[in-house]
Amino acid sequence: MMAISQTDYTELKEYWDYQRKVEYNREKMNDLAEKFDNRIYNDFGPVSIEEFKERLWLKIDPIEYEDPPLNWVPKNEKYRLWNETYPPAVPQLTKPKGKPVILRAKKLDSGNKVWYIIDIKEIWYEQFFKRYYKRNR
Repeated sequence: MMAISQTDYTELKEYWDYQRKVEYNREKMNDLAEKFDNRIYNDFGPVSIEEFKERLWLKIDPIEYEDPPLNWVPKNEKYRLWNETYPPAVPQLTKPKGKPVILRAKKLDSGNKVWYIIDIKEIWYEQFFKRYYKRNR
């Protein structure tokens, strides 16, 4: 099996786009069906995952197919474009350009309890809203 060449793709773009759409939906359905492995039973006992996949695929109407995302690369080499590789290359992050951000909270001692500024803000909001709602009821 070879990837789709650029000339084949440009000549039969609609055909290959539809075939890739079908393959995307089949892969999506297979990934979903794999989650049910050893969990499906009928009257005669456990159902094989392959049988479940086939039954599920036959029940999906082609009208309900979803379009593949632009960055999707098929697992099956037959449906890959000439410029695609599987697994898709993950872009590497560059080094940060700015200063590192350090979050700090000040510690306040009042007796035995240690307070942080965040705690004081939350307590103030609670007291404010209690007073506000008492007056405006």
